[in-house]
Amino acid sequence: MNVNRQSGFTLIEVAVVVMIVATISAMSLLAINQAFDRRYANEADRLLIWLQQLGERSALEGAAYGVIKERSESATGQLRAVVYYRARWVAVTSPQPFILSDDATIDWFIDSANESEELLRQQEPLFDAQGAEIERLLPEIAFLPDGYIEPKAELQLGFESITERYNYHWDEAFSGIVMERYRQ
Repeated sequence: MNVNRQSGFTLIEVAVVVMIVATISAMSLLAINQAFDRRYANEADRLLIWLQQLGERSALEGAAYGVIKERSESATGQLRAVVYYRARWVAVTSPQPFILSDDATIDWFIDSANESEELLRQQEPLFDAQGAEIERLLPEIAFLPDGYIEPKAELQLGFESITERYNYHWDEAFSGIVMERYRQ
């Protein structure tokens, strides 16, 4: 008796394998996208913590701390803390500057009607040994020792690759910086 057996897979078996591979691929793509989204949310959370540290440090030390945006050696920018000392703003090494990711953008929305902004702009000129005026640091906002920020401002962190934005502003009821997330 001669039995003719064919080897190979049936159409149903191939279809099941294709469905399993497609499902695994879709799940991995979803996980990768969520990881990128978490990266942006993580950076926004780190910025909130950094700003809260400045506010707490100002209250504990009894000194005004400010925030300036500057360019670092790489293409990305950074936020640096400055302290008001002897009638001028001086850069500090602690806390470390907050380094922004490559596609991050920072926008400041400052209440220009606020007259207390003059604290940020009043500085006596500073000269080096040769008599040349040294560049003055002027912060965008300052955390005051009494627990407020001046001028009233909003900071917005955004990323080029996502539509989500993170707003940071002073909350009177909370007496601190709060972050709100929204989509554009």
